[in-house]
Amino acid sequence: MHLELFANGRAIVIPAGIGTCSDPLRTRTPTGVIELTHSRLVLGDLFRVWGRPLSAHRLLSFTSPTPVRAYVDGHAARRLRSIPLTPGAEIVVELGAYVPPHSSFLFPPRSP
Repeated sequence: MHLELFANGRAIVIPAGIGTCSDPLRTRTPTGVIELTHSRLVLGDLFRVWGRPLSAHRLLSFTSPTPVRAYVDGHAARRLRSIPLTPGAEIVVELGAYVPPHSSFLFPPRSP
C-alpha cells in the first residue's frame, strides 16, 4: 500500500526504517510504500509502530483546529485510525490546507 501525508499544504516524507522484519508492517524506502506482512492492519497500527501521533486534530507534530482528513483511493474516509491497510491501496492523510488526493499509485515492480 502507499501512504501520502500532507500538513499545511506541504508533503511529509515517510522515512525508510519504520518497523522491523518482526513487525507486521515496515518501510524500506522513503517513498511512502508500506510493506504489509499481515492482514487486518489499520492506519493506527502504522503510527503505533512508527511511534508518532495521529488523532482527530494532530498529524505527527502538526496540529490544527480543523480535523485531519483522510482519503482511500481518492474517496473520503471516516474513522481515521481504523482505516484498513490493504495491498494496493492509496491512502492520503491531510491536515490544514487541502491537497487534491491521488486515487492511485504506480507501485514499483517486485524484485524476483
